[in-house]
Amino acid sequence: MPDELVHQIRGSSARFIIAEPEILPAVRAAGDTCGIPAENYWVFDNLPTQSVPRGYRSWRVLLANGGTDWVRFNDEATSAATTAMRLFSSGTTGLPKAANISHLNLLAQHTVVTEYKPRDYEVPLPFPQRP
Repeated sequence: MPDELVHQIRGSSARFIIAEPEILPAVRAAGDTCGIPAENYWVFDNLPTQSVPRGYRSWRVLLANGGTDWVRFNDEATSAATTAMRLFSSGTTGLPKAANISHLNLLAQHTVVTEYKPRDYEVPLPFPQRP
C-alpha cells in the first residue's frame, strides 16, 4: 500500500492530505516520502468514535477559514476545463492511472442522481452552514 499511495500522491500533485485517523500512519509515511509538510495533514474525524491524534488538526478547521481567496467561475467552459478531483483506476494493467473529473462532470453526476428520484425530505448536513 505505501508504494501505491506514493504513486497516487505524486501522480495527483497533492500538496495537502486529509485522512481518517485509522489510516493516518500509512498515509503519513507515503506523504512524508513525497515531501508533504507536517502542517499539511488534517484528520477526517467524522464519526463519534474517531479522535484527532496529538499533533494533528481536524479537517473541520478548514471550514472556519473564509473562501474569499478561492478561484471562482460561473461559466460552462471553465467548469468543463477545470479539474475538481482526480480518481485513480484499479491498476489492473500496471500502476493505477489518474482520471481527471471536471467541475462540470461532478455537477452533471449530481444532477442525474438528484433529478432521477428527488427526495421528499431534506438531508441534514454534518456541520453548520454559513449564510
